[in-house]
Amino acid sequence: MTTTLHSGATILRYKGDKLLGVLNRPDGRETQKFPGVLFLHGFPGAEKNVDVQRRLLALGVASFALHFSGAWGSEGEYRFSSLVPQARAALKFLATREFVDARRLAVFGFSMGGWAALNLASRVPGLRAVAAISPVGGPEMIGPRNLEFIKRLSRPLRAPKPAALMADFRSSMRKFDPHQAVTRRTCPLLLVHGDEDVTVPALISRRLHVEARAPKKLVIAKGARHDFLDRRDWLTRLTADWLAKQLYLPA
Repeated sequence: MTTTLHSGATILRYKGDKLLGVLNRPDGRETQKFPGVLFLHGFPGAEKNVDVQRRLLALGVASFALHFSGAWGSEGEYRFSSLVPQARAALKFLATREFVDARRLAVFGFSMGGWAALNLASRVPGLRAVAAISPVGGPEMIGPRNLEFIKRLSRPLRAPKPAALMADFRSSMRKFDPHQAVTRRTCPLLLVHGDEDVTVPALISRRLHVEARAPKKLVIAKGARHDFLDRRDWLTRLTADWLAKQLYLPA
């Protein structure tokens, strides 16, 4: 018996809170196990990279897109310091779905989610790949404009007051420094960044690529901004095809 592809909302329990997410299953036999990709959104997370998820479905790859605490219907409060632990819980959730092959897992992160993805990859052995798009850096992100930036972007979220959230951001940039994380991860790494990104400078991905251990790949998109809105089809094909290739390579 075969099953058709399915995409639907689901709930993950995390420290007593209900976190929402979207779980995607490709076409296949009822008993078939598929590789899976965890999707981590940015701050505040308006871009969910649904186009990448859908291309992965067509390529036979399942996925789970988490809504972090306090974001887009999930309970709790949004805190930068809890993103990596939540990502780890979400990866475990994906790995335990009956149609997912827990030996073939990867993570895709965008912006703040890219920061979380790089840290997750350094803490979870056995991941097959990590793709970080326009990832946030570490201590170099700390600056005088933090409060203004956090105050504006946190408006759609359930979060602490801006001053408290800023303090949490600054401590998290030091504690979860992706420049250290990329030296520890061993799975293949894809970094994609626009050279006209004014939110997170492309220099961050260039540095991460230099510091990271192999295997690694850096793609700098000429003229692209932080959100890649003018070239979504290109970004979708690049990232989904790379992830599927890593996941379907022999172990």
